Amino acid sequence: MIRHYKITLLSPLFCYNKTEGGVASTEPFIGDISLNYALNFALAKKNEYTYQIKDKPDYEEIKEFGFVWTIGRPIYYEKTPIFTRKTSEISDYMVRRDIIEQMGKGLFKNYFHIQGIKEGSIFEASLLTFEDIKLPKTFTLRIGVGRECLLLFEEKKEKPEEIWLNLYTIKKIFGKDVKLRESQMLRFVLSHYIIGTGFKVEDLEYIFSN
Repeated sequence: MIRHYKITLLSPLFCYNKTEGGVASTEPFIGDISLNYALNFALAKKNEYTYQIKDKPDYEEIKEFGFVWTIGRPIYYEKTPIFTRKTSEISDYMVRRDIIEQMGKGLFKNYFHIQGIKEGSIFEASLLTFEDIKLPKTFTLRIGVGRECLLLFEEKKEKPEEIWLNLYTIKKIFGKDVKLRESQMLRFVLSHYIIGTGFKVEDLEYIFSN
């Protein structure tokens, strides 16, 4: 089953996946891997997955979730102003007492400039489920650094004209084959975000039917 959603940012999104002019900025897309972990966390299906800790996750576990998202494709977006952030290496993880205590012992702080995607920006993404997952027509999820960005999901009846796929997810995690047509292009953003543009919903159905 495939469901389609309009996604509205209720707060700014910071992911720091691009560096330009000395600024850690956020590319205008919502990662499918982030959405996969966010929805699984909200469904509370299992709690032993690696997003609960600060170690690098084992993305192979996404195959056990029972669903997969497409990339959140931008419909309308604005960038935030450029901010100066003060932090320390240990403060980018979840707020816990032991981390707060360690922060007070850190001798050096990091100062850097950041820029995100502004609240009110709109994206769209599709959700392919492999099992019976009941979701309300409207719900929220949290993603981003420290899960500080709140997303509003509103289910749509109409199919999107275009969907973006993460070829890392499809090929590396799920082991599916993807053959690009002339109208489709690739964007290499990060090692685990290889964005394919120009796909249709039917392409997603075909890929996961084999």
